[in-house]
Amino acid sequence: MASIRLGDLLVKAKVISDSQLKAALAEQQKWGGKLGELLVRMNFLTEDMLVKALSKQMNLPAVNLEAIQSIAPHVRARVPPDVARDLVALPLQIRDEGKTLVVAMAEPQNLKHLDTLRSVSRLRIVSQLAGRQAIARAFSRFYDGEADLDDVEASFKLVDAQGHTMLKNIDEVRKRPTPSSSAAPPPQEPRRATIEVPSSVGKTPSEQLRAIEEAQRKEVTALKGLVELMIEKGVFTREEYLAKVKR
Repeated sequence: MASIRLGDLLVKAKVISDSQLKAALAEQQKWGGKLGELLVRMNFLTEDMLVKALSKQMNLPAVNLEAIQSIAPHVRARVPPDVARDLVALPLQIRDEGKTLVVAMAEPQNLKHLDTLRSVSRLRIVSQLAGRQAIARAFSRFYDGEADLDDVEASFKLVDAQGHTMLKNIDEVRKRPTPSSSAAPPPQEPRRATIEVPSSVGKTPSEQLRAIEEAQRKEVTALKGLVELMIEKGVFTREEYLAKVKR
C-alpha cells in the first residue's frame, strides 16, 4: 500500500495548515524543489518537525546528531569528506563485526547515494534519517573543526594595545627564544589590529601563546556560529560558502 503523501501527513498531524500546504505546493510548482525543504525555508515548520514526519512516512529511524559526542576516526575514514559532503551523509558507526556502516542521510531513499556509499566504504549500508542542516552542523564538528582552527593559526596577526605587531602566527611564539630581563624588544612597525589583546609587556612566550590560542578559539567559535546562522536563514548555501573559501 502506498504511503501517505508528506503534505497530507503534516496537515493530518496538524503540524501545518491546509493553506500553508497550498502555498508551499504553489512555490514548488513555480520553482521546483522538495516540498519538505520548501516548508522549512518558508518557516512553516522546523527541520526537526520535518524529520519526524519523514521518519514516519518512510518508516525509517531518525537520529539526533546533536546527541552524538564523537565519531571514531576509522569510521569517518570509510567515507571521504568530499563524498560525505556531496551526498549530505555522515558515517556514524561500524557494526556487525565490521561488515555494516551506519550512515545518517538527508536522502536515505536515494538509491544512487546508497550505491555510492557502498562503493566507497565497501560495507553494507544501514541508513538513518537526519536533516540537512543537522548533518551540516555535525559535519562541521567532526570533519572540519580541527582544519578550521589550523587555518586560522596559520594566517592571523596579533597586535598589542599600543598597535604594535606582536606576532604573525603562533609558530613565531613557539620558535621565539625566552628574552632576558635586560634585553629590549625589537621595534615593530605598527599594523592595523585584527585581534586586540592587552600589552605583552612582562609576559613569557608561553603566556602569550595561551592568550593567543584562547582568543583564536573565541574568534573561530563566533565565526562558525555566524556562518551556520546565515546558512540556516537562507542567506547562502553551505556549498556556496565552501566554494568561496576554497578560492
